[in-house]
Amino acid sequence: MKGAKLNAARVEVFGGVFFLAQHLTRRVDLALEPLGLTTKQWLLLVVLVKKIAGESPTLSAAAKWYGSSRQNIKQIAEQLERRGYLRLEPDPKDARALRLRLTPKIGVFETRPELARQAALMDEVFDWAEPADLEQFRNLLRRWISCFLPQD
Repeated sequence: MKGAKLNAARVEVFGGVFFLAQHLTRRVDLALEPLGLTTKQWLLLVVLVKKIAGESPTLSAAAKWYGSSRQNIKQIAEQLERRGYLRLEPDPKDARALRLRLTPKIGVFETRPELARQAALMDEVFDWAEPADLEQFRNLLRRWISCFLPQD
């Protein structure tokens, strides 16, 4: 449908995504307060754990997956380093590159109290949806997100 004209459904979905993002960010920031994290910091940790699992990526690689600039990722990573969630380490082969290495503190997300808090948040956010709605939404979201992911 390339080159299609603006239509009401596209405009509403486009605006609605930003509206939801704003409200979800505010809600998740509140949920992450006990851990001393923001939504942006948490999202970088998710990228490192889920998308670049088992690696110590460079700032540039993490930025590519996160969907932001290297400079922005460096700022977020420095905040996470101060909070003890990761370390910024020089690349042994390239002195110009910095690598992100998760610390054991990341395990806080697997503790019983934190898992309960996460479950409560998911209940709150998705209380409106039936299982079939969520499955359909997940499939559509995966297709849409795949348009933005690195292709290497």
